[in-house]
Formats: sequence, structure tokens, C-alpha cells
Amino acid sequence: MSQLRPLFLLILAVVAGLLGDIVSVLATLRGWPAPVMHWVSLVTLLAVAAGVVVGGWRVYRTRNRTAKRAISPLVAFRVLLLAQAAAYAGAALGGWHAGVLVDLVSGGGFGSGASWAALVQVIGGVVLVAVGFVVQAWCKIPPEDSSGQGDKGTEGVEGAH
Repeated sequence: MSQLRPLFLLILAVVAGLLGDIVSVLATLRGWPAPVMHWVSLVTLLAVAAGVVVGGWRVYRTRNRTAKRAISPLVAFRVLLLAQAAAYAGAALGGWHAGVLVDLVSGGGFGSGASWAALVQVIGGVVLVAVGFVVQAWCKIPPEDSSGQGDKGTEGVEGAH
């Protein structure tokens, strides 16, 4: 399993930001509202982040052999995939809303409901990216278990290339 690449996430966020800015400019020219998710959708983003953290914490405890009941390597692998997907989604959503925010602020200043919603979504995207990196680190196989000789844990979670 390959690790998250910060440069790729940055490129994804920048491309999404450019697209968000372009679409926001076009929407403004046509008299449409800003293409921003409502701030209430942050609840969903935070629920996803919380689920990833809980799953990652279970993997971490199993990896460090402090869990009462070990989880299977397949479950640990799925948690890792979910963490990486959350990071990619956070980069895309955060970038999009950053682009829209740039257009909103440059066009009319900060303070409208759409600009606040865009800012909240940018923060939510950053949180998802951070959660992705943290949980990915929790899912790494400790150096002493790199031979695959561990007795209960996440063998093969981060080492399968």
C-alpha cells in the first residue's frame, strides 16, 4: 500500500481550487448563488473524520498490543484505505471551497453567508487531510514486526506494495 503523498494532495487542492474559482466566477456572472456546500454539511465531514479516527485508534491499539481484542488485518487495511480516501476528499473539498472563497472575498469582501460557509468547508477539508495522515501513521507496522512475524495485529497493512 502506498502512502499519502503530500505533494499530490497539494496539487489536488490547487486544481480543485482553480476549478472552484472558475465555477464561482461563472456562477456570479450568471446571477447564480455561490457553489458552496452549506456549513451544516460539516457535520457529515466531522462524522467521517470521527469514524476514521475511531477505526484508526483500534488499529493502533491492536498494533501496540494493548487492545483487548485484536482486529483482523483486512479490517485494518480497510481503515487505512478509508483514512487515505478521507485525505483525498478533504484536499478536493477544501481546495474547491478555497477557490470559491477567493472569488467571494475578491468580489465583495468577507462576511456573507456563502463566504463563511466556504471558510468552514476549507477548515473541514484541512481536518480530513490531517486525520488521514494521523490514521495512516497509526496503521504502520512497527519496525520489529516488519518481517510479518507478529502474533496479532496489522500484518501487511502498510507493508503490502
